[in-house]
Amino acid sequence: MNIIQLLNCFYREDVVTDLMANLINTEKKFANWFVEDVCQVSGSYRVVNAHTRVGLGKGIGTPDLIIDLKNDSAAEKILVIENKLGALEGYEQTNRYASDQGKEKLFKALKISPVPIEFFFLTLDPFTLPKNTQFHKRDYQHFVDMKWDTLIQDPTAVLVMKDFSSYLKSFYAPILNVDLKDQIEKATTGLDSLQRKLLWIQVFQQSQSQLPESLKMHFGEVEGYGRNSAVFLFQKEEWKQNEFNGKELQANSINIHFEVTVNLVGSSPGKVSSFSVHYEPNPYKSKKTYEGIPGYEKYVMLRSKRTKAFHQSVLNSNFSNEVSLRNGSNSILFVPLNDHTTFEGLIEELLQKMKNIEPYIDLMLQIK
Repeated sequence: MNIIQLLNCFYREDVVTDLMANLINTEKKFANWFVEDVCQVSGSYRVVNAHTRVGLGKGIGTPDLIIDLKNDSAAEKILVIENKLGALEGYEQTNRYASDQGKEKLFKALKISPVPIEFFFLTLDPFTLPKNTQFHKRDYQHFVDMKWDTLIQDPTAVLVMKDFSSYLKSFYAPILNVDLKDQIEKATTGLDSLQRKLLWIQVFQQSQSQLPESLKMHFGEVEGYGRNSAVFLFQKEEWKQNEFNGKELQANSINIHFEVTVNLVGSSPGKVSSFSVHYEPNPYKSKKTYEGIPGYEKYVMLRSKRTKAFHQSVLNSNFSNEVSLRNGSNSILFVPLNDHTTFEGLIEELLQKMKNIEPYIDLMLQIK
């Protein structure tokens, strides 16, 4: 049996972080490979030391893995690695670590003078980027199909890493090999919720060439869904204006988008049966965060005026019988989709219906 599967630790960030840190500290060739190939940091460093869970205090947090690169005894560079295995980035997590205060506390915790720092976001997810642009994105595909006995001397560690690589390979295979012509049920059956999410990201990315040039897809940013649902937003750049920043609303504070939700668990996981048109100030903030604040009444008045006109246009369209009008705080239109066998069929209907509705959203925004 696979050791990683036996211990049920594939998604355990603390376990995998400790595994990496112990190998870095005991296996010189592995340490050099990790720094040079995974982190892609070059230099003639003689000593590499790894530290786990270095607490930086309240307000900053605890990075998963810290690596200090030394020549002789003096640290010359610090690598900060946030290790994510299935979980989303914590609230402002990478921003906190990369802040001036975070850097200052890191030097103090390590008891060293300031040196250059490089930040890394190491995840199973090949697609989702960290919020802070100082972080370099890396994923665990680096660990697939490696000959660990050339980098590690300890036979037990070699066995563990071989099983880890094998598990990773089986994790990535259905995601990276999915094709739009594949059957949805067959492709998503037997996958866990993270695999299903990543598979749908891959599917939508493969279909981006079929989108109108102005319509872009966003994913992996909506908080509160966890592993139960994956949310994908399709929108034009001009459909985002004066987005709510948490303090004040303008009448035309808008983020309008097509929202597709994929259920990742439950009775029919991995299927898409509908999408909605959302009109809201910011899709990443709940109504309670902006209800009643300065500018709210003017925002509601303009939104109501626009929504009424949009609904009337849709009712006069040749697809009015295919949609349902909505008057929620975010959703203004609900669009059911047929039950498709393949991704290709679903994507074709989804994109065609988006193209049909798109001009009516543009028309609505002309109302001032």
